[in-house]
Amino acid sequence: MKLLCETCRKEIKQDKRTDRQNAYFHVIIKIISDSLPVGGYTPAQVKILVKDQFNMYKEFTNKKTGEVMKDYKSTTELSKKEFAKLTEDLKLFCESHGIIIFSPEEFYERNCYK
Repeated sequence: MKLLCETCRKEIKQDKRTDRQNAYFHVIIKIISDSLPVGGYTPAQVKILVKDQFNMYKEFTNKKTGEVMKDYKSTTELSKKEFAKLTEDLKLFCESHGIIIFSPEEFYERNCYK
């Protein structure tokens, strides 16, 4: 059964990422940001780089300038399964670049998420 928003009538997805998934993802983003040289990237900029790395965008052409631009997909649109895959891909990416990331279990055991 589909749930629809009473205001806009759009479908409400029930399989959204959890608060724990979200917290873990943002810790990874922060670790990446902190691992970059001083003056590198903010966490917000790292999120854009992640979306770019994992093709989370659609390209479109600006009709006025002819410039090809990217419309980045919001991580809030991802299901639990999609979000888990993104997080796993991100962990593997970090491993391959020498950035140490706690596993979700270690993350929760260290009381990083309450």
